[in-house]
Amino acid sequence: MLYLILINLFVTIATSFSGSPNVNPPPEKNTVIKWAVEKTSTLRILGSSNLHDFQCDALGYAASDTISFMASQHSAGRIPLNGYLKIEINTINCHNFIITRNFRTTLKANEHPYLIVKFLSLERLPLFTNNKDNLVGIVEIELGGVSKKFEIPYKIQKNGQVVLLNGQRNFTFSDFEIIPPKILGGLVKIYNKFNVEFNLKIIQTI
Repeated sequence: MLYLILINLFVTIATSFSGSPNVNPPPEKNTVIKWAVEKTSTLRILGSSNLHDFQCDALGYAASDTISFMASQHSAGRIPLNGYLKIEINTINCHNFIITRNFRTTLKANEHPYLIVKFLSLERLPLFTNNKDNLVGIVEIELGGVSKKFEIPYKIQKNGQVVLLNGQRNFTFSDFEIIPPKILGGLVKIYNKFNVEFNLKIIQTI
């Protein structure tokens, strides 16, 4: 009788261990999301001088650009991004020959021909409540051979499969160790502070 009791006890213990639930859930499946930046996207530089304000526009990008990130249904916290915009300095048009020529020279277009904006991270995934959201992201901007990281506030709007991303921020030439240009022998002085605004039209490709 004691022998049977011990066998039953052993079987009960073994069964309880083999049937216990797995306390560690299966690993979360990550998905790579890719956004293609459309050629109709724009980048605008707004500056001022002692005489008047001026506007410079980037006329297209040097390459087709893609922004990608890793996402899952449980993603939380800062989201690393991978992608950049590469803009040829000599395509920037300030709609005034003298200002355009001096602006390109000031940005050292011959030595450093590209303005590069690298997208590093978002504070979180977009929520798209009512197809809109406001986020803060980190970018690295390379201009005139100098690279620096900045926080950029974004306004994001979704229209079907198309996402419109607007970001803007004030910068200074000093941020990139550049001396603001003086035109016509110093008669026209460009102020140190300028604003950069980009409107990206992006479409999810994956």
